Amino acid sequence: MLLDFINLKNGSGAMYFRLYSQINAAVLNGSVKKGERLPSIREAASQLNISRTTVENAYIKLCIEGVAESSPQRGYYICGVARQTEKKNETPKSENNFLYDFTGRSIDSAAADISFWKKTVREVLRNTEELISYGDPQGEYGLRSALASYSYKARGIRTSPENIIIGAGIGPLLNILCGIIGRDNTVGLENGGFEQARLIFSDYGISSLTLQSDKNGAKTEALKKSGANILMLLPSALSKISVTGLSARRSSFVKWVGEEKNRLIIEDDYNGELRYTARSVTAFQGKCPENTVYIGSFSKLLLPSVRIAYMVLPDSLVPKFYERRGIYNQTCGKTEQIALKEYIETGELEKHLRRLRKLYYAKSQNLSRAVKEVIPYAEITLYESSITAELDLKINTESGDICAAAEKKGLKLLPVKEKGRVRLCFAGIADGDIYPAVKLLKEILFSFSD
Repeated sequence: MLLDFINLKNGSGAMYFRLYSQINAAVLNGSVKKGERLPSIREAASQLNISRTTVENAYIKLCIEGVAESSPQRGYYICGVARQTEKKNETPKSENNFLYDFTGRSIDSAAADISFWKKTVREVLRNTEELISYGDPQGEYGLRSALASYSYKARGIRTSPENIIIGAGIGPLLNILCGIIGRDNTVGLENGGFEQARLIFSDYGISSLTLQSDKNGAKTEALKKSGANILMLLPSALSKISVTGLSARRSSFVKWVGEEKNRLIIEDDYNGELRYTARSVTAFQGKCPENTVYIGSFSKLLLPSVRIAYMVLPDSLVPKFYERRGIYNQTCGKTEQIALKEYIETGELEKHLRRLRKLYYAKSQNLSRAVKEVIPYAEITLYESSITAELDLKINTESGDICAAAEKKGLKLLPVKEKGRVRLCFAGIADGDIYPAVKLLKEILFSFSD
């Protein structure tokens, strides 16, 4: 244990008592834990530049008070005095304590390939030669190379490793992008917008607005009239798309972005690989790579705790990134990046993806059946991302009020802007919990009946 937190100039009384008091306070507030070994008397005296007798007297008082104990030939250890905190300061209940959580903050354990992922990480850790240096601020080249190949096969992305940037989620990547494109821009967001993106744009002085949208995304006429020079596509929020209609809409976007030099399209392809109603529809970037910034992630394909996302820049923005490349720090761990590279190159990710598509498709069908049976008057809409649905509960109640009432009963839902509607991400719900969760929702709805 380091004693750098000790400041013997503070406090009153003898020197040994000040040392005792500060160690005891650290135990009481939880900074020093049960089982931690105190430095030897000689080592503590050296760290604090005091006499061994002073340290020994402090340690003896800790033992007398029951804070520490002496073990022959092993030294002094903390016994673990209970942390003294008032109930009002207790940590609030975590989301994991809910009976059924439809927020998408986790994934079903059946959807996680944990054993193979752990095996891959262990193998990477054995190769210490790769891990003793700082990572590439752009992302490990091996992973970027693997992603260039994988993203083409999975989503039709046309790119090279030099155009790919790795980051810990969409937030860090959008921060980099905003630094590249600068302030003098206006972003139009389709399908109700994306609050995190809106806030990041605002932080950089970039204005944003919500575009009128339909089932195929932002309406072209609304986009033209808006004055926006950047369009942010959010395809995961689409539902019941018409493949023909979507293709025509995309063609209009290609025409729009090519009409003026400063125009750009950002495609947030959240869970793009997990589509089921239109798997044949690839990412927009493949249709217009020269004017599109593509962002993909792996939070639902691997584990939410594996925070790896990637951004594909068009050739026109790559030189601007390389001008600033040296000022960025990589936000993703090098170990996880190398592990993901191995996971992709061995073919395990593609195998896992095929399994997930079947799993989430089955879940979507089970949720639809449960809603139709238990709440027959409700209308369920499955989003283009295969893990999200929206329920129209046919009641004139604010979505936030429905979610608040559900939360009190142990059911966590996602609010939307429209009254009488809630959103459900069923990635973290076990298949067997879907039916009882819908039954609980029906019981909650009784409190809003006339």
